Amino acid sequence: MNELRYVSMSMLPDSLEWQELLISVGSLEYSGGRAEVAEVTRCSGDAFLVTVRNKKRVGYTYELTIKVKGEWLVGDEKKVIKGHIDIPEFSFGEIDDLQIEVSLSEDKDLGQEDKHRIKQDMKQFLQPFQEKLLKFEQELKEL
Repeated sequence: MNELRYVSMSMLPDSLEWQELLISVGSLEYSGGRAEVAEVTRCSGDAFLVTVRNKKRVGYTYELTIKVKGEWLVGDEKKVIKGHIDIPEFSFGEIDDLQIEVSLSEDKDLGQEDKHRIKQDMKQFLQPFQEKLLKFEQELKEL
């Protein structure tokens, strides 16, 4: 008989735990600046543990929005730039296909070329996010 058991709340990452996980990425350096994760501003989803024939199977589905801040050289001056990285719905086992969407909070003083460059720089958070999420998946498997 299959048993469906939801992971207890203590095993589910809340927004604070996601924040700790993703802030631990640290800052990224670019040719024209650097950026870091400021906070996780939206976290929704759930995780579960299913026992089938005495085998544990875990899974999750989450959506995250991450606030990023940094400094970039724009023209001859360094500008503080803030933005958001949205990670639309992602699920257990699909981290290699992770997609992120970047938006800038304050881009009125930036030209199109600078906006594009800064967004491309922010997209470099994808790989460290994937690494952290793969580590999270491994920890879930060990429950």
